[in-house]
Amino acid sequence: MKCPKCNGSMGSTKYTDTTVDRCADCGGIWCDVFEAEDLIEAKGGTSVDTGSKIKGIRMNKIHDIKCPKCGKPMQTASDREDPLLKFEVCTACNGYFLDAGELRDMAHVTSAEKATENIFFKAKQFLIAFISMHTAETPQKKK
Repeated sequence: MKCPKCNGSMGSTKYTDTTVDRCADCGGIWCDVFEAEDLIEAKGGTSVDTGSKIKGIRMNKIHDIKCPKCGKPMQTASDREDPLLKFEVCTACNGYFLDAGELRDMAHVTSAEKATENIFFKAKQFLIAFISMHTAETPQKKK
């Protein structure tokens, strides 16, 4: 498989049960459906993203690429939690190409999102407990 960004050679790399293709030249990563999510969720999974972030930023400017798997034109997409994080998606086979550093960036966004959700969950639980303590019926005085 050839890299859709720099036409370099893509070699397979594996972390636990997930195998992705990584470009030896630019460090970009080809992920089949849910592979990036699997790597982000696995402790240390982002270690497959070994490319230079600076090179990844330069490669991110290249948009008109074809899917290395099926040859169809790929579309630029944004991460829903961080719209500034862009990557290419194949609408035919649902794979995506991440420039060097983008998997690590996605993992940071996911970690921050989980921490925020945890804080809101704890705050909500505290608020529910606080309200229930202060709105419970007070015992009636005996006559």
